[in-house]
Amino acid sequence: MREKSYMVAVPSNEESIYDIKGMLERVSQVSGIKLLSHKFDKSLQLKIEADQTEYEVEVNPIEFELPKMYRIQHFFPDIDIETVESSRVGLEVAMEFSGEALASYHLQLKVICALLANVAAVLDHSSEKILSGRWVALAAASSVPPAPRYIYTVQAVAGEEETCVWLHSHGLNRCGLPELEILNTTKETYQTHYSIIETMANRMLELEKPLTPKEPMFLARLAVDMPLVVTMVDWREAVALYPPQMLGGKNDRKEGHNENTCAVFAYPTQEDMEQNKYAPVSVFDSYLEGNPIYMISDRETARMKRLAAERISYLQKAFLNRENKIIVKIGLKMDAEFSEDENEREHIWFELLEILDGEIKGKLTQEPYYVKNMHEGSEGVYSFTEITDWMIYTKERRITPDDVYLLD
Repeated sequence: MREKSYMVAVPSNEESIYDIKGMLERVSQVSGIKLLSHKFDKSLQLKIEADQTEYEVEVNPIEFELPKMYRIQHFFPDIDIETVESSRVGLEVAMEFSGEALASYHLQLKVICALLANVAAVLDHSSEKILSGRWVALAAASSVPPAPRYIYTVQAVAGEEETCVWLHSHGLNRCGLPELEILNTTKETYQTHYSIIETMANRMLELEKPLTPKEPMFLARLAVDMPLVVTMVDWREAVALYPPQMLGGKNDRKEGHNENTCAVFAYPTQEDMEQNKYAPVSVFDSYLEGNPIYMISDRETARMKRLAAERISYLQKAFLNRENKIIVKIGLKMDAEFSEDENEREHIWFELLEILDGEIKGKLTQEPYYVKNMHEGSEGVYSFTEITDWMIYTKERRITPDDVYLLD
């Protein structure tokens, strides 16, 4: 069942949320969006078209309080956070995703930025997170959609005196997907288990056919001959394996997390997979602590590459400050014995040493799995077109192509 996506835009100027005429004019001028119709019946209702797909959007001025438990996704300059904390009214924008989830999410951000000329922040109720208005404006103006992780949030819940941690997502239901959980993780391992949910959710968002319970999904390479294969198990079946009083157990399901949610388990062996004999992901904990290579789809790699190219000027400018450390991800061509038609490159990180004319010189930061004649410390020169991602490490924080608004 697909839920509506609910977001509340916090305006820099409260009066702007009542300017219906201005909203309609701005929406009709957005490239790639066609305003098919509108009507006002207690709320502003829009019918729009984007990429030959129709969407219905409901717009409402509402009163709100800043939720205490929401994750603050971005860094807010002082002036921005003061505006958000003092605001009591916002513009609720509700939209049902149609077709491709990431395109729908991107479209909702574009609609919000068209409705309000200056957004201080966006409360994404569906994923229970707070987005910087500056990031939203940058994302809406981009030709590349945001990273899939923005669609959902993975929360880690732990009792004060308990070692047990319950991981569960919010936001996938609006995409017609079940929320994902990992039960009975610990304060020592929940970070590595978080990566499992994140990678699995990203992959599920791209599938043409939804993943079904017990269906296997290859997620990572834990060692050369050790794959991580995961699956979903309906929450009712999953909680039956644990004490009802456990955090995230049956007793915690009376008021929530009891619809359209599945727990993540692993298939330790090929035989286990064939027999649907699943086990907790913790059976791989000793390997997850190492350096697993999570499988990123060609589609996501292409999205990241497009965004990295679109914002390459930020990298070039940051490189002028030699106090910054910069790494770039390059798609190295695999050795013939490992290469396949649809998978012929290993994407791996290099330390940026020099920027040349349309090229970079870099030093390999890790040992490749599938390129035998290159090793950690190897240096090479690569074209900008071979860059699939980059990161800038300043004194204060890490900056990716996704959050370059921090450099403006």
